[in-house]
Amino acid sequence: MIRLGFIGTGNVASAILGGVVAAGLVKPERIFCYDRDPERLMSARNMAAFNCCKSNVEVLEKAEAVFLAVKPKDVPDVLKEIRGKATNNHLLISVCAGIKTSYIERELDTNIRVIRVMPNTPMLLKCGASAVSKGKFATEEDLSLALTFFNVVGVAVEVEEKDLDAVTGLSGSGPAYIFYMTECLINAGVQVGLSPEISEILTKQMALGAARMITERKESLKTLREMVTTPGGTTAAGFTVLNGANFDKIIAETVKKATDRSREMGEEREKNASEQKP
Repeated sequence: MIRLGFIGTGNVASAILGGVVAAGLVKPERIFCYDRDPERLMSARNMAAFNCCKSNVEVLEKAEAVFLAVKPKDVPDVLKEIRGKATNNHLLISVCAGIKTSYIERELDTNIRVIRVMPNTPMLLKCGASAVSKGKFATEEDLSLALTFFNVVGVAVEVEEKDLDAVTGLSGSGPAYIFYMTECLINAGVQVGLSPEISEILTKQMALGAARMITERKESLKTLREMVTTPGGTTAAGFTVLNGANFDKIIAETVKKATDRSREMGEEREKNASEQKP
C-alpha cells in the first residue's frame, strides 16, 4: 500500500481523503498532510486520523503519491518550496484549476510524474464528475491509480489535457448552473402562488428525482423528456417559452464562455510565470 500525501487540505482534499479511506484504498497512518492554515488541517483530520506534517517538504519526504490541492494562485510558491525535493520517484496529482502539467514539470525541473485532474464540488457527496489526464512523464499505472482515487468519490474519466478547459466549462462550472436554474424554478413557483417553503421542497425533490432518472433509467434523455411532454399539454406550453428564447443556444454559449475563460486563465498563468523568470 502506497504512502499518500496532501499539500493543502481544503474541501477537495478532504473529500478525496474521506473517499480513499472509506474505500480502504489507503490506511490513515500512511497518509501525510500539510496545510499552512492549522484550522483547515485539523478540520480535514476529522475525515481520517492522518499524520500532520510541518511543511510541504516533509510531505514529499514521507509520501510517494502526493495531491497538490492548493489555490491556483499559491501554486508558484509551493512549487518553489518543493523544487529539488520532488523527484521522478514521486507521483504528483494536481487538482489546481488551470495549472498545466508542463508548467509543473518545468518549475520543478525534473522528470516528475504529474497527473492533472479537474473535479467538481459534488465530489463532497461522492457524486463527483472528474476528468484525468497524464503529464509527459506519468505512466499508465499512475493514470490508473488516479482514476481509482477519483472513482471512489464519483465518476472519473480519462481525457487529453487539451480538453480539460472544456471539462472545466461543462462539469466543473456546471453544478453552479444547475443550482441557479433550481433557484429560478423555486422563485417561479412563488410567483405563480406557492409559498416559498412549499416551492423549495417540491423543486429540490423534483431536481433530485430528475437527476436519478437521468442516471438510473435506460431511456435516452429525449425519451425521458417526451415522457413528461404531452402534445398540447402543460409541459409543451412551457417549452414554447424555452424554445422561443433559444434555450439550447444559451446553454451552449454559457459553457463556451466558461471554457474560453478557463483557457484564458491558463494562458495568463503561463505568461506570468515566464515574466517572473530571471
